[in-house]
Amino acid sequence: MTQAQKMQQDLNGTQIIKLDYPINIVTSAGQQQLTELSVRRVTVGDLRFGAHLKTDAEQELAMMSRITGLIPEDLDLLDLADYQKLQLFFRQTTD
Repeated sequence: MTQAQKMQQDLNGTQIIKLDYPINIVTSAGQQQLTELSVRRVTVGDLRFGAHLKTDAEQELAMMSRITGLIPEDLDLLDLADYQKLQLFFRQTTD
């Protein structure tokens, strides 16, 4: 990543998380392999969106879906090690 790309990410609050275990998702253009996730910072709207869900796991998955732009079924495909990277980003932005 170049210095300019790093500055742009910092300005708009996004980060790229490289996947150790790429996943294949279905899009309107067909099947696509994801080798990285673009993740944005959590907003109050994200918290409100998941507040009605019953369990912490459901709330977390709803927020992860919103900040990555993936549907929950795509998140289900993530290897646990990659999901933990996503959780770490989430925790760092909410502390």
